[in-house]
Amino acid sequence: MPLDLTALHEAELLRGALRGPWPPAVLRACRRALPRLLALPGPERLEFLRATAAAEEPQALAALDAAGPGTWALAWETGERPTAFHVCPARHDGPVRAVAVGEFGGRTFVASGGDDHVVRLRDAFDQSGPDLEGLTASVRALAFGVVNGRPVLAGGDHDGTIRTWDPLTGARGFARETAAGHPSALAFVAAEGGRVLLAVAIGYDDDEILIADHDGRVDLLDPVTGELVRELRAEWDETVLDLAVAKLGERTVLASLGYDTLHVWDPATGERLGAAGLNDVWPDLENDGFAPPLLVGVRDEIGVVVRIEHPPDYTVQSREAVYLKLENLGDRARGRGFDRDQGPVAMTTHARQNVMLVANHTDTGRPWERPAQAMITYVGGGTDVHLDADTRLITAAAFGSLEGGLCLATAGLDGTVQLWDARTPHQHRRIGYGGSGLALFTTAQGAPALAVGTHSDTVLVVDAVSGEKIGSVGCRQSGRGHDCDLSPYDHCCRGLAAGNVAGRPYLASSGCAAYGTMLWQPLSKVRGIARKGDATGGRVTFGTLDHSSPTALAFGEADGRVLLAAGAEVWDPVTQECVARLPRWGFSLSESAFGRAGDHQPVLATRRDNEVDLWNPLTGRHLQVLDVDDTGEGLAMGRIADRDVLAVGSGRYVHLWDTTAWERREWISHTSTVTCLSLAEHGDRVLLVTGTEDGTVTLWDAASQRRLAVLGAFARPVRSVAATTIRGSLHVYGQSHYGRVLAWRVDAP
Repeated sequence: MPLDLTALHEAELLRGALRGPWPPAVLRACRRALPRLLALPGPERLEFLRATAAAEEPQALAALDAAGPGTWALAWETGERPTAFHVCPARHDGPVRAVAVGEFGGRTFVASGGDDHVVRLRDAFDQSGPDLEGLTASVRALAFGVVNGRPVLAGGDHDGTIRTWDPLTGARGFARETAAGHPSALAFVAAEGGRVLLAVAIGYDDDEILIADHDGRVDLLDPVTGELVRELRAEWDETVLDLAVAKLGERTVLASLGYDTLHVWDPATGERLGAAGLNDVWPDLENDGFAPPLLVGVRDEIGVVVRIEHPPDYTVQSREAVYLKLENLGDRARGRGFDRDQGPVAMTTHARQNVMLVANHTDTGRPWERPAQAMITYVGGGTDVHLDADTRLITAAAFGSLEGGLCLATAGLDGTVQLWDARTPHQHRRIGYGGSGLALFTTAQGAPALAVGTHSDTVLVVDAVSGEKIGSVGCRQSGRGHDCDLSPYDHCCRGLAAGNVAGRPYLASSGCAAYGTMLWQPLSKVRGIARKGDATGGRVTFGTLDHSSPTALAFGEADGRVLLAAGAEVWDPVTQECVARLPRWGFSLSESAFGRAGDHQPVLATRRDNEVDLWNPLTGRHLQVLDVDDTGEGLAMGRIADRDVLAVGSGRYVHLWDTTAWERREWISHTSTVTCLSLAEHGDRVLLVTGTEDGTVTLWDAASQRRLAVLGAFARPVRSVAATTIRGSLHVYGQSHYGRVLAWRVDAP
């Protein structure tokens, strides 16, 4: 019997169905896609749910196919397995600095706040909830607690405001201003007679410490009225970085961490039970990306992550976890060590075992880098859970409980908040460190092939119909080129393009900054093309004037001559002659595309930030500049309805420019930022394929701007799309930022 999916048509029924009788794989697919499903008209939701299942929950496909026919069939997939299960309950307009998880009445809530001054409170299942206002600066601390049987959410901002809310109703509680400094951490702690207090760690900026004398302190507040109950004074000129609630026998204690001192307090009396001096704690969240968490252990111990300098010159640094016994802070044990690009972000206990989140810092500012990787490690045994966060820098994280199991909320500089299943081991089958582009070409035998760029030193070549691997090129495999010694965060496929010259296929790729652009003849015995005049030298690259490794690569034709645009230079790929140089730095150009304009004159379009420039590719003469939104990506040229057109991703739109009159004629609205696009002819129609930041791959009729089908719904942003006609059928390809490639065979309506 087909699955009853009538709940898809109404928003409230859909939210209720998330706890209903649907098969687990269908439920997971629905939870992954929920915000995008709710943004669509009811009749279109089944198609989108199928697209999500194809990309992330393939076990749900059979049930969804039986519920109704679609316009496409999944032809093949390669790359990673589906992404580790997570949902994105909230997005912020700016970096997120604090996140917390709480569970009340069988519901799990995620709270997040950051530089947009708003606290977003969301239900973990249906992802609904209010935006809580009342803070006036960057939100730096959040904590859930229970007071008199009712849940409470507390938040603090960089201006020193502390405020509480009821997470079930959104009603405001008290508001209080700190006398000096700002809240750096919050915690609810049991005091005398079971009374619950709100502990507020007071932090200071460096300039505040320099201009005035400040005692480090923790304020204990009444969580109902906000009145100060007690001050816990640390040391002069010290800022408190973090708080943790722990158990010392039957006694509840509160630990506070400064730059180089740990204090342990009895919150019921204010008595300081002990203090321990430490080596430098790694405190700088904004510059380094890692909070200095107190690691609460399961055996009456507290952990701190400290900075380790290595002799003899002390220029090499790393991190190390140190555990101190609460009953005797002088009794300490060394724990796990971390390298300089790693750090723990959060820790909890689950099933009487320490669980730690360890993240890699990869905030290099280079958009082609792989995003941050994180690992949930079960200290003392257990299978690690590997996560790939969308952001390049994890700024905050918190563990919690979801349906009796362990979950994890992470947040980052890009404003995203993600809720993860922290229990299931996810072993990804990678084809590199992520996706770096797709390029279609025709083999010497006339068969369609697809080049798949990875974030390693290899470009895969697959059969475009079956997805079967039929070859590869790469700097290590050439046997003639340089020996790539790049770190895991670099790669030899920053840019990728393919074309056919005199019946032979050519691939161009770039990535190694010192070696310019590499040129290949795929599927042939000739691995690399030697530089002109240096046939015996065996170099596989031709250089660029500024010695850059350009992202913008494109093959095209002008006056019957095949050309390759590589950054700010135009080359003849056969003779290796530099045909033209553009007055631009090649590394600053993100995309290129060949086409025609005016009286069918050849043009080269290049993109740099918020502008698209048009050039004569044979002379380098500048023709026109067009303004676009610098948050979007995607560039293509073609002929639509007897007009030469430039298609460009601009924010949440695709703009179509008439290149004869240089007028913007149409724009196609999307629900998320456009990250890539491609034009393809199919029969007598021109089709547009787009990919977006929220992971959606969509097919459009380019002439009417009518949406024809949603083909893919990755959990990650879309890196590249391509389309071609094979044996009369339309084939569309999409690649996520993590390298997963899906191919669809489409019956275009």
